[in-house]
Amino acid sequence: MQSELLILAHRGGMSRAPENTILSFEQALTDGADAFECDVCLTQDKEPVMIHVDVKKNSIQEATGALVPVSDLPWSEVKKLKMVNTNEPVPHLDQVLDFVKSTSLYCWLEPKTLSIEIIDIVVDKIQRFGLVDLVGILTFYSRRDLLTHTKFLNPRIKTSVLLINPLSNFLRQVSYIGADHVVFGWNGPNQFQFHNAVFQSFTQKVQKLRASEVQVEGGYVRTKNDVQWLLRHGVGGLWADDVPKIRSYAESYFI
Repeated sequence: MQSELLILAHRGGMSRAPENTILSFEQALTDGADAFECDVCLTQDKEPVMIHVDVKKNSIQEATGALVPVSDLPWSEVKKLKMVNTNEPVPHLDQVLDFVKSTSLYCWLEPKTLSIEIIDIVVDKIQRFGLVDLVGILTFYSRRDLLTHTKFLNPRIKTSVLLINPLSNFLRQVSYIGADHVVFGWNGPNQFQFHNAVFQSFTQKVQKLRASEVQVEGGYVRTKNDVQWLLRHGVGGLWADDVPKIRSYAESYFI
């Protein structure tokens, strides 16, 4: 069972450095994050790269300013792009895995290409780099096929499922796909707080997960109220854009 609080850097800690860049991952390491998350998608020539994609619009304009979807661009063009308002380039997955190998900082990859193909490519890379124990796959329950396929290819690779429906049976969903971690929310835990105020069921559900050796996290959190509410209800990991700030909120809770 989880015993100590983990602070994890969302997109490398996007309030501290340009999101999904090697610079942000280095900042997460400096900030003492226990792990970092980054978005991975495929170029036209099937190279895995780190960019946040608006899945509904298939757009990388917000992240890079580019008007053409990443799926229509070869890697030779993508590597020329910069994150918006920065000089930071778009990293290739190989660069991220090199960083993980040299630092041993745990990495969660969130696939933004919604096909099994990306899992085949990413898992192959993880195995080639010898990082099965340091890189996991994270995504929403609605995209759970990506997680079950990960486990099919290599059961040792950890998977994490993002749950956004407070009415659901958390343990049943997590057990169904064999996930090792669960994250409540992904844009703050408000809906879980509101639901729990009426039904008082959240703590019990968290306890069942922890009793089943599932790591329980909340994400991503911005306010002291969010941090304190999650900690009060037994959540042992906090996803944050600003790791030092969220750590300070957590430390003040335990004083």
